[in-house]
Amino acid sequence: MTSPAVSGNEREIPVLAQRLADYVVLAVAPEVPLIAADYWQLSAEFYRRVHAFAKVCADNGAGSEYRGLLGCPADPAAYRAFRAAAQRSLSGRGDLRLKAAALIAEADSQIWIDHWLGERYQADCDEFGLDRLGQLPDPVRPAGASASVSASVSVIVPVRDRDRGQRLRNLLACLHALADQDFAPGQARITVVETDTHPRCRDLIEPLADRYLFAYKDGLFNKSWAVNLGLRAAGAAGESGTPKLTCVLDADILVDRSFLARNAGRFDDPAHHAHLPFRWSLSMDGPATDRAIWHRIGARAPEVASDALRGLLLRETPGACLWVRTEVLHRIGGFDERYEGWGGEDDDVAGRLGQVVSLTRFDDPLLHMDHPRPQMAHPDGRPMNEHLSGSHLTADCWTARDGFGDPGRFLPVTSGEPARGSQAARA
Repeated sequence: MTSPAVSGNEREIPVLAQRLADYVVLAVAPEVPLIAADYWQLSAEFYRRVHAFAKVCADNGAGSEYRGLLGCPADPAAYRAFRAAAQRSLSGRGDLRLKAAALIAEADSQIWIDHWLGERYQADCDEFGLDRLGQLPDPVRPAGASASVSASVSVIVPVRDRDRGQRLRNLLACLHALADQDFAPGQARITVVETDTHPRCRDLIEPLADRYLFAYKDGLFNKSWAVNLGLRAAGAAGESGTPKLTCVLDADILVDRSFLARNAGRFDDPAHHAHLPFRWSLSMDGPATDRAIWHRIGARAPEVASDALRGLLLRETPGACLWVRTEVLHRIGGFDERYEGWGGEDDDVAGRLGQVVSLTRFDDPLLHMDHPRPQMAHPDGRPMNEHLSGSHLTADCWTARDGFGDPGRFLPVTSGEPARGSQAARA
């Protein structure tokens, strides 16, 4: 799902027209700046430049189609109509093609949010919600599972959904996909960690997970602490029975059938210690998410074809899916539990991992299922956790010297009870 290189020759007219349509969407669609404000700020100037050129093409015979896409950037028919009109506009105009190719090549190398629309994508897709997931049979492993790889894996999935809505739907789809793997039975242990004021979703989660953990936490969601609860529950590093590998997986990721075997196999190299298996992650829109869940879970397809999907591509995000040798994650003290709410904890753990081992990236597809956007900033607009930004490079770096993954850390404090841990107190 990466952008093709362009040079401006006539054979590339379809590619140039497609990219012009993509940049119109990126410049005007309201969901683009909302998906990642920092990525938007890095990319917005390049969106503006290519969009301005798209207006030139509109003046060269694509005006009505351009206005249609401008008014409905999420409409695949409007996108395809402008793409076709832009292709006609560029035909026989070498000057326009060369200018378009130069602008697009520069922008493609700099943007952090891109647009994806597969040729088979259709917006009219039946909703695949909790009710339809509940009608499916319990997941079973496929016949012919591969031979065991030389690793055992702990997959930790932190979650909170106080509405029992789309986030819970996504988690259950994620768990179904993790159960449908060409990985030797018993080699992976799936742990779901729910943190809330009470075990709100236990009845639906527990039958699909190898281990369900609940711990009390009111207020903002603390992903770091939830991950550390799962890490601690899996056992001490080097202890007999502790999985050698840990995968921290967001509950909104829909994995393919070879996900576990492919990523665990990468650790057969003893010099390999940690990786993020993707370079671009596709945040699917609502219809694409419904279609993807149906194909992967309902129809038990081994993977979901990208040409049936639509969404926004995020470049080199630090989170969503992290694989690491368990002893390395213990060595750095797990995730920094001072992070509350949205943002920063994944950058921090990636930065601290990078100080002790090599953190590699691969180019696997990564599908992120649609859900309502969380609160991503304070009411005054300040980023959450800005007081911790870059702390992995300072003396205030998280060390977990007072321990990590304490199940009682956020229990209501009785008057006179001492605070838990100096690092926790500084948060």
